[in-house]
Amino acid sequence: MQFLYFYKNLFQMYGSKIRMIRELRGFSQEHVATKLGIAQTAYSRIETNQTKLSTEMLEKLAKELGVSPVDILNSDPVVVNFYGPNHGSAPFGTIQTVNVGEKELYEKIIASKDDEIARMQKTIDSLLAKK
Repeated sequence: MQFLYFYKNLFQMYGSKIRMIRELRGFSQEHVATKLGIAQTAYSRIETNQTKLSTEMLEKLAKELGVSPVDILNSDPVVVNFYGPNHGSAPFGTIQTVNVGEKELYEKIIASKDDEIARMQKTIDSLLAKK
């Protein structure tokens, strides 16, 4: 019974993830709604979890956003990798989920990068001060 409750809640929480992916892709609600063949207001209800997605609509939506249906329904965070500049014309890169272990690793890498940037800034400042 506990699993069923979690499963039900998982399907009710997809809207914010869909919105985030859409925005990262540079798509408007109108654009996605047109591609899906529905009104913008109907699409908005999907992002606000007011409408349940059918399997068919989930698959169409995932295809338009360039992700898998599992990426939308998965409770893991989303990672976006861009391969080049996105000028709103087409999606670049990939969107994928990341598990907790990978998330911790990414956070450590980012923290070490920030430390390295701070060290480099100090070096630059000291070199400029010597001029």
